[in-house]
Amino acid sequence: MILATRGSALAMAQAELVRQKLEAAGASVTILPVTTKGDRDRNRPLTEIGGDGLFIRELEKVLLSGAADLAVHSGKDLPFRLAEGLVIGGVPETGDPRDCLLRRPDAGRIIGTGSPRRQAEYRRLDPEAEFAGIRGNINTRIERLKEGKYDGIILAKAGLDRLKPDISGLTATVFSAEEMIPAPCQGILAVECRADDRRIRELLQAVTDPQVERRFTAERYLFQRLQADCAVPVGVHAEFSGTDREELRIRVLFRGARMEKCGPASGYRALCDEICEEICR
Repeated sequence: MILATRGSALAMAQAELVRQKLEAAGASVTILPVTTKGDRDRNRPLTEIGGDGLFIRELEKVLLSGAADLAVHSGKDLPFRLAEGLVIGGVPETGDPRDCLLRRPDAGRIIGTGSPRRQAEYRRLDPEAEFAGIRGNINTRIERLKEGKYDGIILAKAGLDRLKPDISGLTATVFSAEEMIPAPCQGILAVECRADDRRIRELLQAVTDPQVERRFTAERYLFQRLQADCAVPVGVHAEFSGTDREELRIRVLFRGARMEKCGPASGYRALCDEICEEICR
């Protein structure tokens, strides 16, 4: 099988994680790097480039053409609507969903991030912070931080854990999901395939983590209800607790409003619908 992915170091590392799981289940997998719209334009902010699915649409075209059988994405990069004929067939892996601030010691308050969500959430924690746009892969961003172009940068903790970049000389602060609500499905690896490919879908379900799937399903359902693009500050995080993990807490950020609600996990749709109705008023 051919597994399509973005060509960045982190994307390739994530594709390798998926490849290993699929091969452990008996498949033979070749990784196919693909350059996306978001990768080609590395100078302008993502909010300026416009459009949805900046990091996945080219991968979807490869799937629909038959040049690949699967595509692996960072869950947080998924738009609220996939291309027609495609589905997320499995979620085999998740990392830490939280955000992490890397800073130079004794630095000022210029924070490198182009994410409206991260800006909104960090401004709440530090009203005097200033923000500067930043693009590039993880290593490029860390290099620019060390060069002094920023005082700090905010990155996904899962990406740091998977790539293990050199952060020597920097301080790292990991925010709780309450302090900074993560992007929907942040840390989760989502594998897309053709909806009518029963063999692939059965294989993906065999390597799917049931607990990861529960979180992915709840967070993605609410994200799809909100129908936000990359220009809108949106965060969604679901936590399951209780003896049988049947208690659900959902935190959401949308257009500057924050909300938190709890309820039974079996009723996640009703809980998300209630949140959507209230926060979109």
